[in-house]
Amino acid sequence: MPQKRSSQPPEVMTLSKAMPVLAVCVIIDALRLMFEMFWFFGPAIAALYCTVKADSVVGALGGLTAGVCGIAAGAAGIVAVPAIEAFGVVMATATGFAGWLFVGFILMRVNQRIFKENAVWFAGSLLLGMTPLLNALPAMTVIVWKMYNNQIKIEKAALKKYEEEHAAELLQEQRRQVLIQSQVAEQMQVVQREAANDAEYTQKIEKAA
Repeated sequence: MPQKRSSQPPEVMTLSKAMPVLAVCVIIDALRLMFEMFWFFGPAIAALYCTVKADSVVGALGGLTAGVCGIAAGAAGIVAVPAIEAFGVVMATATGFAGWLFVGFILMRVNQRIFKENAVWFAGSLLLGMTPLLNALPAMTVIVWKMYNNQIKIEKAALKKYEEEHAAELLQEQRRQVLIQSQVAEQMQVVQREAANDAEYTQKIEKAA
């Protein structure tokens, strides 16, 4: 007897299903990069904010206010480089850890299968995300993409194996049905021959009587 298997094919992850989570990873990595480079982005954001606020007050002096804000933000940035760098490192680390928890929660909710072969990789993304300087790299996006890629390959192979085994089972069942039909046909022929012999024997007895 063939071994009973599930009638449902195994689930298969696809790149389109993975895109929302990968998009979240890209955003988290972008935030980590911004904070890691906050010694540059901080003064630039301050200059932009100053310009927007000043322009809303004195619209006619837009070019002048932009220049003044840029110089002031640059000077402040040079003076406060150590503090800005420290703030950026702390925020990059915090963003990496919070992002790791958030992505992990999403994966646990919608795709627990990804951890079957990739748990170590996901733990590695936390290690990189908590390491200063290295957390400027898009580690989460790259590692989660690698995890999805590995999952897709494994599940596609499992689906192919399932389809091959399912096709083999169908072929075996068809052969079994053909064999049963052949045996039934042979039995019917035997019954018909015996019935014909009985009828012939009865006729001979009647004629002899």
